[in-house]
Amino acid sequence: MKKAHDKHAAFLERFDSTVAKLNEERIETKEMLGTFSSLLTQHLPNGKQPTNKELKGAIEQLKDVHRMAAILIMSIVPGSVITLPAIYALGKKFGVEILPSAFRKEDK
Repeated sequence: MKKAHDKHAAFLERFDSTVAKLNEERIETKEMLGTFSSLLTQHLPNGKQPTNKELKGAIEQLKDVHRMAAILIMSIVPGSVITLPAIYALGKKFGVEILPSAFRKEDK
């Protein structure tokens, strides 16, 4: 009985962690959209342009949106329990980032 309780607690912990990371991606995506919107409409305060740091962050977040979409699509496919870790391992082997930045932060 304790074993089942431990598994349940571990599942809930992983689930909460995933939800928190998805929320972080949502917030970062909202910031990215604001940066791109400011750049495209040129309605920045005092006519200022976005900084290079803001633009680089927005571009990286745009990449994260695509990564998230790909992971969500792949997770629907039958056999994703096997294919997702395999794709992640191949990505690491060839230096391709598969995971969005919020999910990579705990690896560092």
